[in-house]
Amino acid sequence: MTVPFSSLGRSTWAEAMWGGLDPSWIVELIAHSALPGLPILAALVGLASLARILQLFLLGGTLQTFGSGEPFTASVFFAGCGRNFWRIVRLTLFSLLFAAASGAIAGGINMAGAKLWGEGNEATPLIRWSWLTYTAFAVLLGLCSLAFDYAAIRLVVADSRKAVRAYLGACRMIWRTPGRTIGLYVMIWLIVLLALGAYLGISQVLPQTSMALVLLLFLVRQCAIVAKSWTRLLFYSSQCAMYADMRPPAPAVIHEPPPEPETQPATELEPVETPPES
Repeated sequence: MTVPFSSLGRSTWAEAMWGGLDPSWIVELIAHSALPGLPILAALVGLASLARILQLFLLGGTLQTFGSGEPFTASVFFAGCGRNFWRIVRLTLFSLLFAAASGAIAGGINMAGAKLWGEGNEATPLIRWSWLTYTAFAVLLGLCSLAFDYAAIRLVVADSRKAVRAYLGACRMIWRTPGRTIGLYVMIWLIVLLALGAYLGISQVLPQTSMALVLLLFLVRQCAIVAKSWTRLLFYSSQCAMYADMRPPAPAVIHEPPPEPETQPATELEPVETPPES
């Protein structure tokens, strides 16, 4: 709060900031001078980067646990975190190229709509075209996320370091079996949206008029955090099971019995002639 009060002084806008952060103030602050906003921007970028690094670190142990099928132990989990961390980091950097390509495609669709209806007096075509743009961008990002998940599973299960080959192989798998892979992805997202809708509905219904209701709303929000973690794990566990089901079975190894030792043929004994009795 030191930054807004030093920037706005004793104006009514500064007093209104106590009730909640106004995003328009951040825009005005950056527009007038970028220097006061740099510490806030650096803090937000730093926290987001640390959270993403921690998420990638824990993802390696999570996929190791689900992919190997072994019972959960701390040694197996954290060993997977360390073994798979740099592989997943390289995979993340490569997947950013596809995310950027998705943004470029969405931008191209938006520019096409602006050229078609940008000079018209009716805004309805542009609004509907923007819906199409956002939908296409969301679908492309969802496919990129789905390919990243299966590529990370492939790196962990196959104990491979080839991030690029794993991502392209995941894209081929999604292309060959879109009903199973995308269908599972959509089904789990429906579960996520159902849990989110239940949380929003309960939080809007409960009034914060007493300490008991405040405590109840606090418990509901903690349950929402647990449900968010559970659904994230549901993504990885179900996709690991799907990947194991679609993998070609390993060739069966036929164990032949060891050869029996060769027996030497018994030599026929020549009859011994007894000397005649004298």
